[in-house]
Amino acid sequence: MKPAKILVVDDELELERLIKQRFRKNIKAKEFELLFVHTGVEALQKLEMEPQIDMILTDINMPEMDGLTLLEKVLKIDPNIKTVVVSAYGDLQNIRTAMNFGAFDFLIKPIDFDDLEITIKKTLKLEEQIKAQQQQLQQAMAQLQYQAAYDRLTDLPNRYQMLEEIRQCLEDSQQGCLFAVLFLALDRYRRFKYSFGHEQADRLLVEVASRLKSCVGPKDIIAHVGENEFAIFLKDIQEQQAVQKASDIHMALELPFNFNGTVMSSTTSMGIVFSNIGYHQPEEFLRAADTAMHYGKMPSSASTVLFDLSMQTKAIERLHLEADLQRAIKLQQLHLNYQPIVSLKTDEIVGFEALVRWDDPTRGLVSPTEFIPLAEETGLIIPLGEWVLSEACRQLSIWGNRLPDHFRVSVNLSGIQLWHPLLLQFLDELLRRLSLSGSYLKLEITESILMQNSSAAIALLEQFKQRQIQLSMDDFGTGYSSFSYLQRLPINTLKLDRSFVDNIEGHGKDFDITKAIITLAHSLGLDVIAEGIETPQQRDILRSLDCEYGQGYLFSRPLDGQEVIEFMATINPQYNDGRCTFWG
Repeated sequence: MKPAKILVVDDELELERLIKQRFRKNIKAKEFELLFVHTGVEALQKLEMEPQIDMILTDINMPEMDGLTLLEKVLKIDPNIKTVVVSAYGDLQNIRTAMNFGAFDFLIKPIDFDDLEITIKKTLKLEEQIKAQQQQLQQAMAQLQYQAAYDRLTDLPNRYQMLEEIRQCLEDSQQGCLFAVLFLALDRYRRFKYSFGHEQADRLLVEVASRLKSCVGPKDIIAHVGENEFAIFLKDIQEQQAVQKASDIHMALELPFNFNGTVMSSTTSMGIVFSNIGYHQPEEFLRAADTAMHYGKMPSSASTVLFDLSMQTKAIERLHLEADLQRAIKLQQLHLNYQPIVSLKTDEIVGFEALVRWDDPTRGLVSPTEFIPLAEETGLIIPLGEWVLSEACRQLSIWGNRLPDHFRVSVNLSGIQLWHPLLLQFLDELLRRLSLSGSYLKLEITESILMQNSSAAIALLEQFKQRQIQLSMDDFGTGYSSFSYLQRLPINTLKLDRSFVDNIEGHGKDFDITKAIITLAHSLGLDVIAEGIETPQQRDILRSLDCEYGQGYLFSRPLDGQEVIEFMATINPQYNDGRCTFWG
């Protein structure tokens, strides 16, 4: 521990000798280091030479500069240094004057050295406490500054710090500095989080941050700017180099992540904007790269998209579409159409597939291919999906006992819905409220969603089965199609993708695949629904292959409420009792 430095300012040489003699043990023990000067001017010079002075003892009456003037100057140099005045002029007026000039304490000559020792130790202890508090304050301020600029999970700069980096480079760009901003997102992050929980999802983000660091140079900045979103600021880089860097990042993130046996892989969407776009504000560059990234999420888009100015206009339109969709869900401005599912053996209707439709007052009919992906991207798929399930089950409850036992309504379930933690609770409350058996409901789930986490998927599907809810694997044949995996799933139906049905009449590869899928399904005790049947020839071929059910425009397009009444009466006359109560 360093000795406390005490500066003694007094022109009495005898006092210097007495102080040294009195505190010789303290000096030898390195508790104190006493520095002596004889004037205020010399004291200021010593403060410049010895910046780590802990306290000052000073007289008032001295040549060249008195003690009061020294007090004023010390306060300006370092207000934290405590100064104790030691003077023979100890009347109340002098004491008050000294205290007003900044003295910490006042001792009267002749000096009581015991009192002086107590005063020195008291002053040094207080200074030590003040320094400790200041250090704690500095640490707290440093922590606050860190938290304001960095992400605690990944230890990367956050959005605020990224904007500051761009701002600084924009100032330098007037001298010809070129840069690019990359914005990327993990496409399956939410499904991973819903499947494995927040802790595993956090580990994934940390691993992604680590891989990104290995892909960039020392001058480049990586920031964690959103839940599953990262931004990368590439300095002094040409456009082609930035595109190549994006390709390297894609390759690094395509490698599977392994967390104690849990394997997760994900595609990445990425957008890039370059410094020559003409923007002047940091927020504009980050927004532009974000906009381009969202274009990468769209069907048939490249995984890396370069920003152009027309995207901003489309992004604003998309934002308006999101707001309109949110309002439509809240005000229940959506409706369901129902496409019949028909037995290929008897031509009897065995169910309907519920299809959500949005007829906006100003936009007109909005295509599901436009608003369903938007709902999944923004999280609106949860309230939208709950409304579809509620409306479909409400209609089922109205039909009630008029339905045959094998009649079911199919509802599509997105991955975000499937892994939502409150899905089962919602279904239980819905079926209980409507006094409806789960056996009348069939959930259609795409093959790719079930493959993302097989063990969790099987456990969840078993809970649906316990509720007598039927399960169908949608778009079968377009994804993994693993036999060993398929036989473990507690599903009831395979739904043959329309892409095979379209070309089945040629008796070529699609015919062979269709035949194999139907044979596979039957070997597993599953029935098959073929979608997209448009010609009698397609129907007859599927019938000859023992495909149980079909749907498509050959039988009927999706129907609204009144049309379903008429259709049911035409195909199944027993439903036409003159009261038209089948549809509610």
